[in-house]
Amino acid sequence: MIAALFSSVGQTFFIGLFGADFRAEFQLSDTALGVLYSGATLISGLSMFWLGGLADQLSLRRAVVLVLVVLASGAALVSIAGSGWMLLPGLFLVRLAGQGMMGHLGVVAAGRYALRRRGRALAMVSYGFILGEACFPPLVALTLEQFDWRVVWLAASAIIALVGVPLLYWLARPLVGNPVADHEQAASEADAPLMARRKLFGNPYFLRVLTIVLVPPVLITALFLHQGAIAERQQWSLINVGNGFVLFALAQALAAFASGRLIDRFSARSLLRFQLLPAAIGVLCLGLLEPAASLWPMFFGLGITAGLNGVIASAIWVELFGTRQLGMIRGVYAALMVLSTALGPIALGGLLDAGVSLLAIGSAVLVYAVVVPMLSVPGIGRSSRLRGEQGR
Repeated sequence: MIAALFSSVGQTFFIGLFGADFRAEFQLSDTALGVLYSGATLISGLSMFWLGGLADQLSLRRAVVLVLVVLASGAALVSIAGSGWMLLPGLFLVRLAGQGMMGHLGVVAAGRYALRRRGRALAMVSYGFILGEACFPPLVALTLEQFDWRVVWLAASAIIALVGVPLLYWLARPLVGNPVADHEQAASEADAPLMARRKLFGNPYFLRVLTIVLVPPVLITALFLHQGAIAERQQWSLINVGNGFVLFALAQALAAFASGRLIDRFSARSLLRFQLLPAAIGVLCLGLLEPAASLWPMFFGLGITAGLNGVIASAIWVELFGTRQLGMIRGVYAALMVLSTALGPIALGGLLDAGVSLLAIGSAVLVYAVVVPMLSVPGIGRSSRLRGEQGR
């Protein structure tokens, strides 16, 4: 949870708080800032294809210290940037280490070292993300009223180095080896050859799960980026949109709390069949309900699905493939998630520009949420069989 909390420094909501300062300081247009940010994000996402596997090769305490040092260095580079192009390497490092690796290590730790109640442990990781979203925006806004934006980034770098490094190193010290593999995998499975990264893209189970777990981040990113256009269509006030985000955060926290317990009782695969439905119903309400009333079910439905997906998309890989290569597998998933979220806003923007109605968009999302999980999830076999087939 603390690793996920420190990842906030590289998350979109944190960096976005400084957008106006970046534009004013470096004479950047909205488009230029977007290009810099998207470039840093795409490069960091591609890097996760290979760097995610570090969680399998290094001890957790060494990996977390390395990532925190990179995160602190990135924050320091942002604080001393003298031009827009000098801002790029700093943004790349905080996106890679923060949005990418820190949350990744938190999820890997929960999946690998939680011998019991793994679902609840993974839910705890999601609480770190939610806590950061709730606490940092008002804290940063208050701080910017008193200090220059460079001071804030330098302070963030110092806190990461002086507090984050020793704290997370101390918390990670007892987490050694792979106790889940020792307790849950039979000797024949433990001796199975490791799966190459390229073989993962040919694994039908991995690909079928992707058709479900990649949808929430793509859908939510697209809707939030185009919230202005949707608000104009629906005639929502900015105050109500802000309150909608509060509802989204509350629903996300509630769903994350519940999903951890449901996964422990049933399985991540069982929940995978239904997790897209709340978001789909929420989007459909944009076209079915009166504009003033449609805001609340949309934000609530998106929050429920986001909370469910945050935990399920972490637990499902352990159920299907075990923990021996959890870092590599989740690193590939994280990279694909970053790349796909860059495409979602383009697709939705094209639909809105073409005049496609919100009812039609919502109906398409609902059909997908019902049909695709029905076709994908039931065909997934037992996790023990999957682990035994990894090296084939």
